[in-house]
Amino acid sequence: MRLPYRIAGLWVRVALLVVLLWGALVTVLSMTPRERTLADFHTALRAGQVTYVIYYGTPMDLRWSTGPLFWYHVERSEIGAYTPSELLRDLNATVPRPEAGLAHSHQGFFSGWPFRVPFHGATWLVGGAWFAALLTMIGTGRPRLGNRWAWFWLFTVGEVGAMLFLLLEPRSLWYGLEPQEPVPNPMGGGRGCALALCLGLAIPVLIAVGLSHVFHTLLDLLPTAP
Repeated sequence: MRLPYRIAGLWVRVALLVVLLWGALVTVLSMTPRERTLADFHTALRAGQVTYVIYYGTPMDLRWSTGPLFWYHVERSEIGAYTPSELLRDLNATVPRPEAGLAHSHQGFFSGWPFRVPFHGATWLVGGAWFAALLTMIGTGRPRLGNRWAWFWLFTVGEVGAMLFLLLEPRSLWYGLEPQEPVPNPMGGGRGCALALCLGLAIPVLIAVGLSHVFHTLLDLLPTAP
């Protein structure tokens, strides 16, 4: 009788992992946009291609999207006297109106990226998947690689702990329903916190230096890429 539940649990893990990976990809691409001019933005806006706008500061820093995977940026030096109030006026005059939001800075020990994926409805979808993964972690009797405190730090400070947990616990996804041997020395809270701090520092560097170039190169292969 337990086999159907284990199969269902496996597919739930896969579904949650796919949602979180998609949210992470959209977030990474929004943080590493391609450079465009203010004229390019207005052209896309008039054509009804802009779906999401992120802005902050004066002079304004402006990012916009023509789809969840296609993000662009205007340098502050090119914005000139274009102000947030003028931006909102232009957005309000556009049908359908693009969604807009102020940029968030990394605050505290938890960036909260799953709840700020810049795509309509993503707060409920990706944030819900992250919260479901957290509840799964709490409800797992004996995590294989580390205790709950270790995974708590990886979920929060480590940024990618939810995805790692879904991929690796209580057995690695590629093991399917087969049993997997526990590691001889699983992480405690201290080691988990140290690893989470390292991940929290390394991931932004990886995004800026390598991952964004890989993602943009792959997008260039798509025939529909703007």
